[in-house]
Amino acid sequence: MALDPMENDDIRKEMDELSPHLPQKQPEMPPPGYFDSMPDKIIQRWKAEEGKVHHRRILIRRWIAIAAMCIGVMVAGWWLFSQSDASTSTPALTVSSSEAYQYVMDNISDFDGLMEQHVEWPLEEKIIMPDSSAAEEFLLEELQGHDIEQIF
Repeated sequence: MALDPMENDDIRKEMDELSPHLPQKQPEMPPPGYFDSMPDKIIQRWKAEEGKVHHRRILIRRWIAIAAMCIGVMVAGWWLFSQSDASTSTPALTVSSSEAYQYVMDNISDFDGLMEQHVEWPLEEKIIMPDSSAAEEFLLEELQGHDIEQIF
């Protein structure tokens, strides 16, 4: 793979012809056998880096598996507890509206206390109604410097 010294001189002459105004720079030649060992070095480095990436993928997959198991356990627990709650509660009685009406009519005396409610209204003497001149004065104070549309 090394260049022949004659070919190297030809390359220099061609470069001199192409760029007479550029300063000349001597190309550095790689050490002998550099390119012969390069594929082995690249493969070794690739294998070393592959192990790190593979380890990271395994770690991510483990965390995903742990999260999936935790979610599964929580869903299963919720399902089991919600099923046990439903089995211990008493089922709702289904009563038609005509049956309910008939029950109320037969036992109307039991509902008498619920239907009568005693409400105490405040006495009219306790309610203070401002006179119209006080309300007008308040509104005029609020309107000073403003239009009615701006207030409401």
